[in-house]
Amino acid sequence: MEILEFLLNDNQIFITLTLVVLVALLIGTIIADKLKKYQEVDPNGAITLMDEKDLTILDVREVKERKSGFIPNDTHIPLAQVKNKLTALDNNNKILVYCRSGSRSTHIARLLTRNNFEQVYSLKGGILAWKKANLPIKK
Repeated sequence: MEILEFLLNDNQIFITLTLVVLVALLIGTIIADKLKKYQEVDPNGAITLMDEKDLTILDVREVKERKSGFIPNDTHIPLAQVKNKLTALDNNNKILVYCRSGSRSTHIARLLTRNNFEQVYSLKGGILAWKKANLPIKK
């Protein structure tokens, strides 16, 4: 009871509200992570996926970004065009999405899973992580 009185004290109300918001954000993040329908993979996990059949590697970077290199045998559809080109992708295939650092690929992975793609993977860290792992790129 004393803790409740302390937290609701006029001098502590801002701290209490901040604590409640932070706890809510933490719980929301944990729940969102459990509910996501795609998987994040590091470069080694991506290599393992590439050993399997029926994998589409999807680069969602802009055309100018590809000049710095891309993963061999990928399909390039810039982020802004993916939604309009979903029918060009086979939803029976596994899809590994990548971008520069991993944030755009996460966005597209969510889009794909909302559109009945079931085996979707996002390259954690994007092409930057791929290069850092000294994996092959094509220019």
